[in-house]
Amino acid sequence: MKRATFILSIAFTLLYAPRLYAQQPLSKTVSFRVVNKPVDTLLAIISRQSQCSFSFAGSPFRGDSLVTFTITRKPVKQVLDLLFGGRIQYVESGDNIILQRAEQHRERNYVISGYVRDRENGQAISNVSIYDNTNLASAFTNNEGFFHLRLKDKGRQPSIQLTVSKEFYTDTALYVLPGFDREISVAIAPAKTVVLKEFIVSDQVEKTWLGRRLLSEGLRRQTQNISKFFADKPVQTSLVPAIGSHGKMAGQVVNKFSLNLVGGYSGGLNGAEIAGGFNIDKKDVQYAQVAGIFNMVGGKMNGAQATGGYNHVMQSVTGAQAAGIANVAKGPMKGAQATGGLNTVGDSAKGAQAAGISNMVKGNLTGVQATGGLNQVGGDVVGAQASGISNFNQGDLTGASITGGLNFTSGNVEGAQLAGIFNATRSNLYGVQISGIGNSAGDTMAGMQLGAIFNYSRRLTGLQFALVNIADTSSGLSIGLLNIIRKGGYYKLSVDANDIMPLNLTFKSGRKQFYTLLTGGMDNELYQVGFGIGRSFTIRKNMAITTDIMQLNVFDKDWKSLAQVYRFQPLFNFSITKWFSIHAGPAISITEYASGFNKFNSLNPRSLLGWQAGISFF
Repeated sequence: MKRATFILSIAFTLLYAPRLYAQQPLSKTVSFRVVNKPVDTLLAIISRQSQCSFSFAGSPFRGDSLVTFTITRKPVKQVLDLLFGGRIQYVESGDNIILQRAEQHRERNYVISGYVRDRENGQAISNVSIYDNTNLASAFTNNEGFFHLRLKDKGRQPSIQLTVSKEFYTDTALYVLPGFDREISVAIAPAKTVVLKEFIVSDQVEKTWLGRRLLSEGLRRQTQNISKFFADKPVQTSLVPAIGSHGKMAGQVVNKFSLNLVGGYSGGLNGAEIAGGFNIDKKDVQYAQVAGIFNMVGGKMNGAQATGGYNHVMQSVTGAQAAGIANVAKGPMKGAQATGGLNTVGDSAKGAQAAGISNMVKGNLTGVQATGGLNQVGGDVVGAQASGISNFNQGDLTGASITGGLNFTSGNVEGAQLAGIFNATRSNLYGVQISGIGNSAGDTMAGMQLGAIFNYSRRLTGLQFALVNIADTSSGLSIGLLNIIRKGGYYKLSVDANDIMPLNLTFKSGRKQFYTLLTGGMDNELYQVGFGIGRSFTIRKNMAITTDIMQLNVFDKDWKSLAQVYRFQPLFNFSITKWFSIHAGPAISITEYASGFNKFNSLNPRSLLGWQAGISFF
């Protein structure tokens, strides 16, 4: 009997010992890293690495709560302790781990921290509220968008809901697992624009250099503390911003009439405002402002501003600004600006700008700019620019740009550029460029370029007229002493004799369809210089006929004019090699003699028919 029992014990040990000593699921080690992932995702990673499964008794936690962990070879039980902070019990059943909420566990404090950013541009957002609407705990983000929220875990909730709120942004809710410290990152989206009945004032004027120095600390603090309260009053009188009929509440009052001996400070204006020194209004101004030194408006200006110094509007201007030194509109402008110095518009402008030094528009201009110095537009120009030095615009020009110096347009030109020195457009020209030195079109030139020295266009389909004309490709006309067509150009240097001069040198440049020629010749006692145009007609690969029309000026040895000869000569050209050809043909000449000179006639009797023959290179 004892022997049988011993044998059965040995058999049981051999059969069941591997199961007794197999590693339990909670003892297996795992390694992973997750950032802002749901709890369900983390449990799936643990299940896959430990070859176990999870089941739940009830709903002990929210599976979509976000967690961040970095684990390196730690047992599953230790990972679950870190994850649930003792609020969850674990029961092993084979390769299955059952999770259920613990009935009793110690209360503890934990911290949720992180950053809040704008979903569209990724920028950090300050002064955002992050709060737990159940326990009424909250925190604000700092200037870097960082927050630090301290909470108490009472164990009664499987997860907590945090709400992220900010003015002009959509509220965002997220669920986090309670009981342990963690850092999260939240992106919130701007809310759709709505029309608010409340009149909320910004502190833009208080933050300016003049505002910080002319407004007392008490007035500036008042703006920060009272942003939604406003009163309407018919009249304000003041000596300086802090001393007046409305006292320290001056910045919260919208006046119909304001009289400020030195300077005044108001919430806004719906009438007229006069100051011996300056006017400062936090928000919108309507109708009229007059000041000896400057006017400053934190909102919109609808009406007229006049000052001996400086007008500054931080939003749009609809009306007129007149200043001795400068006018500034940071928003769009509809109307007129006039100053002896600088006009600036931070957006688009419709109307007129007149300045002694400079006009600048950041957006599009529809209207007129006139200055003794520089005009600059950041977008399109529809209208006219006139300046003493230069006109610049970064968009298209539809109209005219006139300057004593340089015109530059980044986009297309549909109209005219007139400059004392140089005209340039980076894009297409559908109009006219006229300058004292040169013109340039960065793309197609489908109009006309007139330059004293040179013209350039990338693709020429119009007319160029200058001493030197340059085009990358051409289907138009280039008239000048030298015409350079980089692709498909026509160039000939000829040495020949004719019935007028025994030795002539001629250079042709342009296109086969149209070229210009410069010629010079000499005899013992005579010289000739001429200019003309022509065309080459291809007959066969190595044969062509050229037709030249020229005007020749004949001089004696003292360079006194003897005659002018108008000449037409069709020439037959035969190419011997790519770079060498011979030509010959008849000529028809009409001669006009200079008054008092008949020497040319005695040497070269007037004749209608003549001849020409020679060789050509290129």
